[in-house]
Amino acid sequence: MSAASYHNASFSTNGGGDRGRKPRYDTRNKDIGPPPHHYYQRRPLSPVSVGDVCNRISKVSFDNYPRKASTRIRNRSAEPHQSDKPYDNRPPSVSAIRSVVPDRLKQDQLPICSRPDSGGTKGHNITLYTNHFKCNLPDNLAINQYTVHVNVFKRGKWCNANKRQHNRFEIVQKILHREADNLPFVWFDDGNFLYSRELLLDKAKTYEIAIKNQLYQLAIKDMSDRVTVADMWQYVQSKTPYKRPQDLIRMLETLLKQTIRSRMVCIRNQFFEKNQTLYDSGPFQNSGFALAQGFYQAMFVTQIGPTLTIDTKCSCFYRNIDMIHFISIYLGRDITINGGTMSHDDKHVLSRMKCLDIITVETRHTNNKMVYNIRGFGENADSHPVTLDGPDGDSRKMSVTQFLAEKYQIRLKYPRLPTLECVNKGAQNSSFIPIELCFVEEWQIVDRSLMTTEQNAEKSKRSILLPKIRCNKTMTIANERNFNNDPYLKHLSMVIDTNKMLQVKARVLDPPNIVYRNNRIVSVTIGKWLMKGNQLQQATRVHKWEMILVKDGKREPGHMDMQKLDEFCNMLPETTRRYGIQMNPHFDTKIISHHEIRQCVHDLHASGAEFGLFILIGDCPESYQTIKRCALQEFGIITLCCDLGSIRKQNNPGKLNAYIENVAQKINARLGGINSTISFKKIFLDQPKSDGDVFMFIGADVSHVVVSERKPSIAAVVASVSPTSTQYICRSSEQRPVNDKKYSLEVIKDFQPMTRDLLHVFVQTNKQYPTKIVVYRDGVDEGHFQKILDNEVQALKNACLEVYGHRPLPKITFVIIKKSHNTRFFAHDGQRITNMVAGTVIDTTIVHPRQFDFYLNSHAGALGTNVCSYYHVLYNEIEFTSDELQQLTFWLCHTDVRCTKAVKCPAAARYAHTVAYHARYFEKEPYQTTTSQYHSNRDATQDEDDLTLEDIKSNLIMVNKNVKNMMWFT
Repeated sequence: MSAASYHNASFSTNGGGDRGRKPRYDTRNKDIGPPPHHYYQRRPLSPVSVGDVCNRISKVSFDNYPRKASTRIRNRSAEPHQSDKPYDNRPPSVSAIRSVVPDRLKQDQLPICSRPDSGGTKGHNITLYTNHFKCNLPDNLAINQYTVHVNVFKRGKWCNANKRQHNRFEIVQKILHREADNLPFVWFDDGNFLYSRELLLDKAKTYEIAIKNQLYQLAIKDMSDRVTVADMWQYVQSKTPYKRPQDLIRMLETLLKQTIRSRMVCIRNQFFEKNQTLYDSGPFQNSGFALAQGFYQAMFVTQIGPTLTIDTKCSCFYRNIDMIHFISIYLGRDITINGGTMSHDDKHVLSRMKCLDIITVETRHTNNKMVYNIRGFGENADSHPVTLDGPDGDSRKMSVTQFLAEKYQIRLKYPRLPTLECVNKGAQNSSFIPIELCFVEEWQIVDRSLMTTEQNAEKSKRSILLPKIRCNKTMTIANERNFNNDPYLKHLSMVIDTNKMLQVKARVLDPPNIVYRNNRIVSVTIGKWLMKGNQLQQATRVHKWEMILVKDGKREPGHMDMQKLDEFCNMLPETTRRYGIQMNPHFDTKIISHHEIRQCVHDLHASGAEFGLFILIGDCPESYQTIKRCALQEFGIITLCCDLGSIRKQNNPGKLNAYIENVAQKINARLGGINSTISFKKIFLDQPKSDGDVFMFIGADVSHVVVSERKPSIAAVVASVSPTSTQYICRSSEQRPVNDKKYSLEVIKDFQPMTRDLLHVFVQTNKQYPTKIVVYRDGVDEGHFQKILDNEVQALKNACLEVYGHRPLPKITFVIIKKSHNTRFFAHDGQRITNMVAGTVIDTTIVHPRQFDFYLNSHAGALGTNVCSYYHVLYNEIEFTSDELQQLTFWLCHTDVRCTKAVKCPAAARYAHTVAYHARYFEKEPYQTTTSQYHSNRDATQDEDDLTLEDIKSNLIMVNKNVKNMMWFT
């Protein structure tokens, strides 16, 4: 392989929340750029962000290892070397889904709706504290933004000093310190921008400095932007309808990072002390993972101007260990035994090692630290061929082991271990580096899906803090930051009031009444109600059912297990009958293994049973997935899975009865029954014209990792099909790129056909058309709001046109839900700091200055500090007032058929999230690689023009017709 192929490789990063879930951004990009905030503080609604449906794929360039000028290493199959280019990553290449609305029609885009009034008035008033701190800026403040290039002199030319290989921030800081007498007060964002209050047009264009025998250059190009505080106040006071002051927020957030960068790791807006002792005990012992404590800090523009939010943060990181140790942990054995020879089984396991597609590794055996992504594995160092070209065109073949010994005087300890195929952007080719020379790069956040149940539980335990503790920790962080003695803030005359948290006005809404059979009404108390003594409103009959025990292959059910199961089996028919479900007390019981599941489901369906109750013995996610795939896709029968461990935990009759009550509600809902109802008429008493309205509620969500050909995005749409809004059906689809690139696609491409189908079922079921449709869309960043309007709202309108024909079209309200954000609220009665109560709504002070948004805490606090949901209304054709939509949303949080308590968001949105998760089980078998070696496509990038939705292929996920229109997802 060539010098390029050994020392360089192509590198790409993929953007990627929570949506209600975890934030979608690349945690490897430390110390750069503004964070993806929640709601309106996220990004300006510029033409670029409007078209940015998939997270941008940044492309970072890396320089070569130092090497002898007269020596070149060549791989016979290597691709041509791509030479260094000055400024090759400015601006970064972007892969984005463009708006389907042509540019010439931008003026016809649907606007994001404004707040219909000055806020709600219903409910009793209270005062809360929030973790926002008021920021005061001089009215005459103006900040200039300059485009800069940080370059390194290499092979006779200036090339971009890539932040992976060069400490750009340190380089610029040293230049600024040296030029303090010549330059005004400026600050750097570690990217391509320099900020200053003063104009720099009359200053020198370039500044050079030598650091460790390397020559660097700071080149100031031109002023690319200028923002003022006056413009921000124009926006807040509704005098400027089009330009959000997000650029000002970005500049100020960069300013706030300057003084802490030397002692802290900055990952977007998360900050962690570099010198802290990481927690690697308990479930993290010998795992390669460790926990770190830190904090979150971000600025927002609110109704009262700029505020700073501070919150505690606990994250899991990869330990900075060598790759031999890391892989040994994963395989559960020391891979250096027997000289490092690996079996075929070990190689097969490594080929399925998911985290290798995510982490970056570093090497330290050269003069410079090099950072790589992992593509896969190559031959061992003794076998991997290298061709060394001399200055006269002669060539010598050698192994990687021989090359390292000759060039770097390195004698490998384990030359029989496979090499890592590594890539960075320095060249198109790969570098095959011995595992023992690679280390896991520090401060990389671990995705929770790669953590064990015990590790996630420990992380949650350390993240969940009681309101008093979280409040005190937040105040401690704010005071330790010592903002008002920060020289950068002083230069701008910026003052942050950290003496106390902001106080906000809030209201507590009245809960609905829950209606059971015979119109028996149950009151909601602190977000919960009791079903005891009542029967389900419309209960089902179960004539034939079976109970199947599924072994995990590791152990047989013990005597105590069987005793508990007998108790469960005896109580189930009796308890369900008490709630009105006529369930046959006679049933068959089977004990099967994983490989017998398909045949068992087939026999269950053939026997005419209405449903099957599967008891999973041990931790067996594969069995659960197989049951769902066979039952819902192949044979069409309702199933319910229970965990034996959960049944064992119900250690007294009261707990077991409550557990069976929950099972009974699920059985009834899945088989077409109605558990309970609520009446929405009280919400619209002020609207006499609403008497004849027929409501349809839709929930939508997209569940995905970074989308590729192998791992599609799953979109789910759930809709009510009953006037009581208690029965729902779903449709789902998978979305993947036409090529094998990776994107994070937020828009539901098939929203129109899915909603059209759901509308048809609604009409067939109710013999009437909905007059009003309310959509709750989960997991959309504010940078994508306009894209959702351009696509999904319009798609729903088109679906209505197809279904309604010449009939009057329904009115639509479209609401975005964000369940993951960093705003917290605390109630204080003068003595205690507690959680806010269920039904608390906040729609003043810290919300958007002009758009229709609010925070709603619909559920009672269980552990730690409550995280309420945030709602942002994009489209309000129904013309809901603040009171109406807030009350409606709160009451819809009481309609989840799976429990007798209010949940975090409306049931439709929760169901959609569940469907998007479960629909993955319906996919085809995973793609098989053509070789035994692991190979990742993470380095694939898109250099062509931006994509459109036509470049994303999608197909509906089919469910068996027997269960297609049943609530199998509850």
